[in-house]
Amino acid sequence: MFEKILYCVGNKTIEINGEEFSLGELTTEVLNLPRNDYLEMKTILYSAIQKTYKYEISHDLKAWFEANEDFILLDNMMSKHKIFSLLKEDNNILEEAMQFTSQLSLFENDDCELSHRDLEILSQIEEYNKYLEHPEDFGNYDTVYLDDEKSGLSFPIDIPKPDIPSAPPSKTRALLIYPGNIKTKWKYYKNFCSMYERILSDIQSFNNTIYNFIDFYLSKLQKLNSNNYASALHNFLNHPSAIKLIANPITDTGLFTNADSVTLRYIPRETLNGSGEFKIYEYFEVQSLQTILKTDFYKALEAGYIIRRCEYCGRFFLLRKAYHTKYCDKPAPDNPKYTCAQLGYHCKGVKETVADNPKAQSLNRCYKRIDKDLSRDIITAEEREMLYVKAKDLYHHAKITPGISNEEFEESLASKNLYPLCNVIRKSNLRGRPKAKR
Repeated sequence: MFEKILYCVGNKTIEINGEEFSLGELTTEVLNLPRNDYLEMKTILYSAIQKTYKYEISHDLKAWFEANEDFILLDNMMSKHKIFSLLKEDNNILEEAMQFTSQLSLFENDDCELSHRDLEILSQIEEYNKYLEHPEDFGNYDTVYLDDEKSGLSFPIDIPKPDIPSAPPSKTRALLIYPGNIKTKWKYYKNFCSMYERILSDIQSFNNTIYNFIDFYLSKLQKLNSNNYASALHNFLNHPSAIKLIANPITDTGLFTNADSVTLRYIPRETLNGSGEFKIYEYFEVQSLQTILKTDFYKALEAGYIIRRCEYCGRFFLLRKAYHTKYCDKPAPDNPKYTCAQLGYHCKGVKETVADNPKAQSLNRCYKRIDKDLSRDIITAEEREMLYVKAKDLYHHAKITPGISNEEFEESLASKNLYPLCNVIRKSNLRGRPKAKR
């Protein structure tokens, strides 16, 4: 799956493999991993491990082939989820293992020792991979300028770059999986596949722990802010009864580590491609999925984001504002025409209060912005009424339409988006003291 993970934490975002996500977004997805999916993955993994034991005893390539089939099935199932597909490295180890182990009848006595031809092909593959990673280093010329001391002029000189290498031939049997004999290949393959077990173990440990933290600590907070989130985490991790809530081998719930190995790199780069503005970014290199999930979740709390469990569907959802809402705004599993928020309050017969309704809070903030503009005489009373009506229409539309998140609705009410809908242009007021007349 992966040997290491390189990621960067930005301004309320986390970037992995060039993709940027809001802090807490990846954690929410992992927490929502269906239990049945996870148990099926564990079953497939256990089957694969048993077959690897069988191969180590018998050295029968058929057992290796059958174990590899299980790992391919497991890899395909995991790749359906964003976090796994994001971390998956671009390699063909499982496909090459299938090719290698399915050729048993043709190469019964071949121990795959590297020949001179194998080494030549391996060199061609390495050179071609260099070209794919850095194509700018191959073909054409590099122009350098030499200064002539006498004339004071600079003269260009073209230095040829290495030729673009041809695509290498297909790997020979000795190069499949890992260059070398069968014993070397198996050692590399087994180490590669051990990552699947570590990933599933990390998910078990992380989810079992964070479930308890959210249910018993975060959900009990009355005042929602980053300070209280950090305080709750401190109390959770250091409580005398923490062993009952934090995954550990004694309770057979996993192993939630209290220390993680991290390599920190400082990499200067453009803030945006072509912007010309540079910044030194901190990149974290880790070998554990649990470490990246902790970073994502803890940094989200620090940014003022909170993850809650929906009281209607039981799924976890990310809130970037301090809302005391009980339900998510995702389509309800039993009735996708409505959101959990719509059905939750209706089924329980409880009137939704403004404190429980993030969209109502966004509407109230919008009203206050409009009133402020009126008090500053940059819109008229008639324009205020038009904006009020449009904002309320957007509110009702967002309430009855599944899939409109709280953040998307709030963005629609931003002045830059709402005012153009009503053809309202705010006037510019002169600032400062008027000039004295002469």
